[in-house]
Amino acid sequence: MLLTSMAKCRCKMRKGQIGSIDLFIAIFIFLILLSVLVGMWNLYSTRLNEGIEYEKIRLLAFHISDTFVKTPGYPSAWENSPSSAEAIGLASSGRVLSSAKVDAFIAMNYSAAKQKIKAEGYDFKFRIKDLSNNVLLASGANITGGTAIAVERYVKYENEKAIMEFAVWK
Repeated sequence: MLLTSMAKCRCKMRKGQIGSIDLFIAIFIFLILLSVLVGMWNLYSTRLNEGIEYEKIRLLAFHISDTFVKTPGYPSAWENSPSSAEAIGLASSGRVLSSAKVDAFIAMNYSAAKQKIKAEGYDFKFRIKDLSNNVLLASGANITGGTAIAVERYVKYENEKAIMEFAVWK
C-alpha cells in the first residue's frame, strides 16, 4: 500500500514537471514569434517610409517641371525682378521657354531659387540640353547621395527643340 501511494505521488510530480516544461516551451515559442513580428514590423515600416519619401520627391519633381514648362510664373514678368517672384515659371507659352526667364532663373542664388520653387529641404539640378544631349545651360547642385528623381520635358528654347531636365533629391 505504501508502495502504491509513493508511485501515485511520483506520477503527480511528473505531471507537474511536464506542465512546467510545457509552459516554458510555450513562453519561449511566444517570445520567438513576438521577436519575428517586431522585426517584420520594423522592416515594413522602414520600407513604407522610404516609399513615401520617394513619392514625395517624385511628385515635387513633376510639379516643378510642369510649372516651369507650362506657366510664365507669377507675376508673369518676374524675370525683371526675380526677388519679387512668387512662383517661378519659364514658359512664354506652352512648352516654349522664355530665354529671359531661363537666364533669370539660372542667375538666381541657389538658396533663393530653392525657396522660390518651394523645394526647401531638397536639392535640385536644372539643365537644358539639345536633342543630342549636349548641355546648353545648367543650374543647381550636383547630384549627391540618396534617391534622385530626374524629369525630362521636351521644349522649345531659342526656336530650337530642346530637353529641359529637372532633378530633385534629398
